[in-house]
Amino acid sequence: MNSSHIIINDEINILIVDDDKMLCKMLEDVLSQEAKLIITSANDGRDAIEKIKGRNFDLILTDLMMPGADGMEVLKVAKEVDEGVHVIIITGFASLETAMEAIRKGAYDYITKPFKLDEIKIAVQNACEKIRLLRQNQTLVENLKQAYKDLDTLKKSREELSVKVEKINQSMDESQERLAENIIGLQTVPSDLPVSYYLRRRRTDKAGVLMELEKLGKLRDEGILTEEEFQVCKNRFLSEI
Repeated sequence: MNSSHIIINDEINILIVDDDKMLCKMLEDVLSQEAKLIITSANDGRDAIEKIKGRNFDLILTDLMMPGADGMEVLKVAKEVDEGVHVIIITGFASLETAMEAIRKGAYDYITKPFKLDEIKIAVQNACEKIRLLRQNQTLVENLKQAYKDLDTLKKSREELSVKVEKINQSMDESQERLAENIIGLQTVPSDLPVSYYLRRRRTDKAGVLMELEKLGKLRDEGILTEEEFQVCKNRFLSEI
């Protein structure tokens, strides 16, 4: 039975995409101060798309208006590669309508220029918190599935054990019955052979009862019969009178 649990990974892989190299570097420096963030940057949409196809990202922070491949194309490819990826769009006021379209197409959030660095940090922190909660939920689901699997295995093992115990108990009951029948009328019993090999005769007179009980007592005293076997045999023998 496997009782191990899946470990939650807190690290977040982030891709920053902006054709403004200074802005891209500034965002990278600001976000690198946050714990457990692995940051990669790209200076245009095409470079970003190549990076997205080459590795998995949890969060993409991309400018909307870029030459070559814009933020909408980056969003499209990112969702094709991983539907669960979170994308934050950075846009100017003039392209706000396009940013709203990006939200409808699966973007997690958008930030308008000009922005304060705290806005970026809060948006990224919120996205990271959601990503980690989703991971935690998935981990809990997987652990629950494993727990049910282990429980099912345990139930099957207990059922199999119960069947075996029942068979053993039945066999013991049958053996005690046969022993009680065979022990009556025994003479001497060598310790290296079963007592059932030495059936001689039954005594049903009172004198015979005493003699047989004495023999049973000797067998018990010599360790050939246990106390339980002695009682079973005695009761069975007495019932024959």
